[in-house]
Amino acid sequence: MPRSRKKEGKKNQALRNQDSKRLKYAFISGILLILVLIFSVVLNILFSGNTGALQIVSIVQNVLTIIFTLYFFLGFIILGRKYGNLLKIASILMIILIIGYYFLALFSAGFFGKNLMLKLDEKVKSVGFNSATEFLDYLNTNQLEAQKYSDFIIKEIIPLILPIVIIVFVYLLIVLVASILFGAGLIKIGGDVKYARIAGVLEIVGVCTLIIFVGILISLVAYVFMLIVLFRESKKKEV
Repeated sequence: MPRSRKKEGKKNQALRNQDSKRLKYAFISGILLILVLIFSVVLNILFSGNTGALQIVSIVQNVLTIIFTLYFFLGFIILGRKYGNLLKIASILMIILIIGYYFLALFSAGFFGKNLMLKLDEKVKSVGFNSATEFLDYLNTNQLEAQKYSDFIIKEIIPLILPIVIIVFVYLLIVLVASILFGAGLIKIGGDVKYARIAGVLEIVGVCTLIIFVGILISLVAYVFMLIVLFRESKKKEV
């Protein structure tokens, strides 16, 4: 065997080994993402009412989620590079959307909310309330009398809230499209990667039915199959 070909073979083997390690890290990160979610729920219950502790829990959760999400989807970028570009593109888009959300939650915690609440407080003071919270409580407990504030709500309150509602709706719509593309990418590599087609179909069905409870369960099952795909591919021996 020529020396150049032997050297190229060693280089390719090194790249395959590196990919296997990254797929293993992606699988472990997927497991850790679940643990972070579970622990954050438990800690939120334990520290309920303790604002300072909850803020720390939120920051730690966001940082860990960003790290583990990056590694988790990096595994699918690798699979997409090997088997199909659609999965690669969709994985990159998912990383941008999910990590972008957590970066905003991490570095802008309360910023938009505080600004909005200050503006709402300022508006409701003009009609005799001390804060937006007091105004909302009044609307909930005095629904019949609340009718007299309908014009105020339409002209003053809704214009403040509507832009945020629109942004959230557009973001969720983009996430929906990205998730469907991600599922389609998994389906496309199903001929080369065992269980990828199942994971892809479940991902699409799950994300399209999230509005009902069954969608959450389907998405969880899809996630389990994604972990299986990453685990199997990390153990695959190539020749």
